[in-house]
Amino acid sequence: NRKKNNYLQKTTMPKRGRTRKKTRTHVVENEAVASALASQEALKVPRSLVIRRGKVEAEVGELVTDIRKMMSPHTALQFQEDFKNRKATLSHYAKELTTSLGVTHILALSQNSSSLTLRMARTPSGPTLSFKLRQFSLAKHVRSVQRRPYDSASAFLHPPVVVTNNFGDATAPPHVKLMRITFQNMFPAINVANV
Repeated sequence: NRKKNNYLQKTTMPKRGRTRKKTRTHVVENEAVASALASQEALKVPRSLVIRRGKVEAEVGELVTDIRKMMSPHTALQFQEDFKNRKATLSHYAKELTTSLGVTHILALSQNSSSLTLRMARTPSGPTLSFKLRQFSLAKHVRSVQRRPYDSASAFLHPPVVVTNNFGDATAPPHVKLMRITFQNMFPAINVANV
């Protein structure tokens, strides 16, 4: 009887500590190759970080949340800026925080008494575009005006599509071409065959 119990113990899951831990029951061929290909594809996807710098009004905080939702799934939705990092410069974010997170673009909203500014930066040393925001509408305001508001969680599972027709063509000045290239590179390329 004792030999039988010993045999049963060896054929069941091995014990590590107090609990039993399941070992691999099958072997995947070329696992290293598959994981390397997956990591290469993941490295090509641009990732963004939307932050607010300094003290901002509550509406600007909601705008940051709306932009994060729009930029999903390749952005940090729940990113919390601590007080020390809210006063940090964009170069500090680019050097210190984004390298560990794999972030390629930073969108920073800042506000002073007279204006609201949006800065888009390519990390770690790429161009920085600055925009002065004069007006904006929050997603909740747009939904309140619509007759049949459409809000689906599945809509934000895929990256947004950027259409830049007639924006930065051959006759455009260089800064407009730079804006077009920056906007296109903020989102992953779309494979038309898979859409």
